[in-house]
Amino acid sequence: MITLPSETRAVGSRILVVDDDEGVRENLAELFGLVGYSVLTAANATEAMEAMRKNSVDLLLTDYRMPGPNGVELIESARRARPGLRAILMTAFGDTFTEIESVRRGAIGYLNKPFEADEITGLVTRILSLKRE
Repeated sequence: MITLPSETRAVGSRILVVDDDEGVRENLAELFGLVGYSVLTAANATEAMEAMRKNSVDLLLTDYRMPGPNGVELIESARRARPGLRAILMTAFGDTFTEIESVRRGAIGYLNKPFEADEITGLVTRILSLKRE
């Protein structure tokens, strides 16, 4: 069961969650849906780029390791297609190089798995509020 952070507020933005682990996608979609975000999901970079071609997306939240292009490559491609897109890389295999590379290629946030619901919703809320300014 997901417990929502007490100070989370919905802002009506659309988030694209990309992870090859179906359970992670479902849990994050449920969490962000409960908070009030519209959520799309994709299992890999190809599905993610297709979803972004068909839908307006305010934030890309992607895993690093997945079949095909990795999350850093996805962020770079997505930001070429949509320069203002905000992106967060999440990974269970993080290191300093991956974090630096993700930021260099366009990520505005970075999360090591596992993370708490309040950690990810807080980061997402902060990043989406920056876009509105």
